Formats: sequence, C-alpha cells, structure tokens
Amino acid sequence: MDKNNLASILFLIKKYQPQPGLSQRFFNRKLNVAKLTVSTSESSTPEKELTGFRRREALLEATERIAKIGHYQWNFKHERLVSCSAEFAGIFDMTIEQAINSLSSWENMLACVHPEDRQVYKANSAALRVNKSLDTDYRLLLKSGVIKHVREYGIIIRDEQGEELSVFGLLQDVTSQFKHERELAYRDELSRQAESITDIGHFIYDEISEAHLHISEGYARIYGTTSEAFLSDVRNLEDELADIHKDDRAMVEQEYRRYMESGRDCVIEFRIHRADGEVRWIRELTRAYRKKGNRVAQTIGVIQDITERIKYEQEIIRAKSSLEQQVADRTNELANTIKQLQSEIIEREAVTSRLNFLANHDALTGLPSLRLCKDRLERSIIDAQRNKQLAAVMFLDLDGFKAINDSYGHELGDEVLKRTAKRIQIEIRETDTVARIGGDEFLIILSSLPDIKIVERIAANLINRIAEPIELENISVSISSSIGIALYPQNGSTTKELIRNADTTMYAVKNSGKNNFRFV
Repeated sequence: MDKNNLASILFLIKKYQPQPGLSQRFFNRKLNVAKLTVSTSESSTPEKELTGFRRREALLEATERIAKIGHYQWNFKHERLVSCSAEFAGIFDMTIEQAINSLSSWENMLACVHPEDRQVYKANSAALRVNKSLDTDYRLLLKSGVIKHVREYGIIIRDEQGEELSVFGLLQDVTSQFKHERELAYRDELSRQAESITDIGHFIYDEISEAHLHISEGYARIYGTTSEAFLSDVRNLEDELADIHKDDRAMVEQEYRRYMESGRDCVIEFRIHRADGEVRWIRELTRAYRKKGNRVAQTIGVIQDITERIKYEQEIIRAKSSLEQQVADRTNELANTIKQLQSEIIEREAVTSRLNFLANHDALTGLPSLRLCKDRLERSIIDAQRNKQLAAVMFLDLDGFKAINDSYGHELGDEVLKRTAKRIQIEIRETDTVARIGGDEFLIILSSLPDIKIVERIAANLINRIAEPIELENISVSISSSIGIALYPQNGSTTKELIRNADTTMYAVKNSGKNNFRFV
C-alpha cells in the first residue's frame, strides 16, 4: 500500500472516529467499509469516499424522519444526555443543542415523562442494567402541554474492559398511530408497540430462466449465507425448493403454480432450512414485475423472517448497513410491511376491546356490570334534574332460583339466568339499563320518565314475563321476582341512596309474599 492510500485511511479514521451517540460496533463497521473501499479501489480519493458516506448518512437521516425515529446516547457517569439526532430532539420540540442542554440530568429527563407513566419509566430504566436492554412505551408531557406517545429501545454500551459506559437508544414518536387505534376501537393506550424492527429482504427472479437476477443482503442474511454463496448454490427452481421444509414444499409449489397462472400477488408463509441447518419461518410476498404476453416473466418480491418479532438494538444496527443501500429501492416493500403491522395492530385492538367489554359487563349474561350501571345512573340523575323529570332504580331479585340450582345444577341455572336477562331486556326501553349485580340480582335504571305510570307498567310487565315457565332440556322450571323501586328525587338524590332504598324495599316485598313490586 503506498503513502497516498495510507493517508486516505488515516483521514477516514479521523473523520469517522467514534462520536457521542455512535456505538463502537457501528464505528468499526464504517471503518471496515472505508478500509475495504480504499484497498479495492486504488484510484478512489478520500473526497469521493466521504461524499459516498455523506450521501448514505443523508439517507439515514431521511429514514429517521420518515419513521419518526431518533437516536441518542446517555452517559452513565455524568447521568446526562451527551448526544442525539435532530429527529430525537424534534420529538421534544427542540433543537439538538436545546435537547442536550435541557435534558442535562436524570431529573430533567424524568420531568418530561407524563406523571402517570413516571413510575413505570423509572422501573424500566432501573431494570436496564439487569436486562442489558430497554424496551418500553410511555408518554411525554412537553412544556407546551402537548402529550406525545413514544416507544423507546436502548442497549448498554461497554468499553473494551467491559465497563458500562452509556446507553445507546432509539426513540420513536408513535402519537399518530395511537390516535388512529383509539379512534378505531377506543384504545386506552398504545400497547407498547410500535412493533419490532422487522427483518426483511428483497429479490428479483427471472421466471423464464428460473434464476435470481438479484438478491439483497437482507435476503441472504435470512437464509444464513452471503449473496455470492446463495447465487452460486441456488441456480434453478429445484435448488430453491430444496431449502424449503419438506412438510411445506408441496403447499409452496401449489401456491407458486397459482401465482404463475393468475399473475396475482401471492402471500405465503412457510419454513426454510438455513445454511447452518436452523429452521426458520418466513413470510413471502411475490408480485409480477414484468410479463411476456400472458406469462409472468420476472417476479419482484419481499421475504420477512417472522420467527422472531422483536429485534433489539444490535439487530437494528446490523439492519442499518443494508438500509443505506435499500431505502430508494424498497419503498414499495416497506409500504407492504407497514400494512402488515397495521393488521397486527387491529388484531391487538380487537383483544383490547374484548377485555374492556369484560371489565364493564357480566361474563355470563353480557349485561353491564354494577360499576357501569352506577355511571349510567349518575347520568340519568343529571338528565332528570336538568329536564325536571323522574328517574327510577329497580332492585330485582329472583324468587326460587336457589332451588333450581340445587335441583338441576349450576349449568342449567346459568341458562335460566341468561334467559331471564333477555326477558328483562325485552320489557325495558332502549334508553334504560339493566345490570346483573349478583348471583340472581339485577339492577334496572329507568331514565327520562315524564311520570310514574311508565315505571308501574314496566314493573308489572317484568313480574308477569319472569313468571312464565322456562323450557330447558325437556325440563320446565318456573321462577318469580321481587322488585323494589326507588324514585329520583323523591327517594334519594344520589346513586348510593337510590340503590340502597330500592334494595331495602325489595326485601320488604320478599318478606310480604314475593312475586310483586313495591315503591319506597
């Protein structure tokens, strides 16, 4: 190597020496790329190399802006932020200089966290040194009053002696995603998500010659090999199918045939054997890139390793090197990945919605719980006060239900409760509410009552309807009901008073013969 090349390497080392917020591993990668470039291109100049690096750094900055992800470095010794990207500072509505000055201590950083999330944030941060990584969701409360939902990933950076120096982390603004999910299904908070960094790769395949025209480094990495080795070993369709798990091979071949016949997009999941023998699950999307007549001539596709959904910071750093060359070419693939993530978000939202329903409703009958019923009674009282109308609380208890449980078992008893709940719902109005608050006890809220006659009619109908025989599994059973009724404002001005008075009156009905109703 001549002096000019040596000078070039030294110049690049100086230019790309480790900076605050840049991990030693990422620096080593840049240095290795610089060495390789200089050694293999004798005619290249440091200026050209720097221009190339700057161009790729610009692409990385653009990627951060698109994904709303910023990076930072937190120093353990001084307990402060020592560096960050513009996107990181922008999440706090600051410049880089403002962020470093404002977040100059642990207390200042914690002050930016929403008060309701601080305990969780402190606990997760305290566990960082034990777990060696950080993965948490929380809210920021900015000085302007703006609340932002963020997701944070972080890992510990050590020196050559293994001493913990700092945390290298990524912070993503997921506020828009959170708002979208909440609008779809009343989501209370973003589950932690924003999801994992997805490992993907792309390829171009010539269907005529049955050969790969191009595979990305990400594609080769999923298969556990290099681009050169893969293209050398896999020369036709038969070689490619040999890497597919034997139990999935017939299904994959069938889906490929359908794709070739129809030319429509094909999405398929199957297992592969990597170069090291490990079995991995992948999802593959193929699309007709070029056609010759009615025949697919070239296919462009994306594969995703779905064996592991969450990648920690080391995997993110490895992905950066390939993203530098893939950003311009993989816009469409990234759009498809986002659609898949949105699909997973919707699935999670469905689960959250179900859990919210169960938290406020009786699992057996599907009726509102006592907590939800009390909330509706509060609103009913407010409406009655504003409109100068009545509101009523019915405390209903089933007569003879215990005997049915004892005679026929709880399974049949549960069915009686469900049938009875439906009968009650039929007799009340759409504006009214019925809740199951105990084994065989129900609470009914009647709202917007112009006079007491409506209450009397509904109570009488309930007594008659519940007393009708119930046919179950060739068994006919009968129950009755005792109802105590409290009116607002005559019998109480609060939910507690009205429910208590209706309950007391119901017991008076039971003691005087049951199967009837009575006002306080």
